[in-house]
Amino acid sequence: MKEFKWGNNPALLVIDVTRALADEEVKNSYPPCIEAAVSIQKLLAKARVAGIPIIFTKGGKLSHTSGGIPMTDTERGGWAKKNGIREESKEEAIPYMEILSEIAPMGNEIVLEKSRSSAFFKTMLDTYLSSMKIDTVIVTGMMTSGCIRATVTDAFSNDLNIILPKECVADKRVEAHEYHMEEMGLKYGRVEKMQDVIDYIDQRS
Repeated sequence: MKEFKWGNNPALLVIDVTRALADEEVKNSYPPCIEAAVSIQKLLAKARVAGIPIIFTKGGKLSHTSGGIPMTDTERGGWAKKNGIREESKEEAIPYMEILSEIAPMGNEIVLEKSRSSAFFKTMLDTYLSSMKIDTVIVTGMMTSGCIRATVTDAFSNDLNIILPKECVADKRVEAHEYHMEEMGLKYGRVEKMQDVIDYIDQRS
């Protein structure tokens, strides 16, 4: 079996680490996501020192009915079929669209709004990665069984090396997280301890 290549030019993806999921001050946030966000904060600090490109994603108007603006079924797409979006007040919607303050993007870091699970779907992500000649994505964030796996699958389809720091990925359901991490490690990339990923980043500092 060929040895997995870590790549020479990585980018860090921070997928949907929003207040609704990872802020302990928000009602119904998820403990596994809160814990993963702490680890992501540490990894971010290392990536920033090393000058590694960092790209964040979050939901936008096509994911949540922010500001009381109703969406058409066409905008909702597959979410409408699964009844995955409910009408929300502005107060309910905002925490889903705000990135956790502890890992807030800096001025030179890209933030993409997405309306579907994959960070690649109808966003500029592939264009940005190509322009920076990125060969490896370090994928962190939430949720393992949904947005993380969809993003990883598309990254694999784009021939990118994929690294998943196990402490930096979370799902609201632990069993779903464990299953999908194992599957992604077998099929698409490498699941690594965060410290090994930090060592990889440190080599570039």
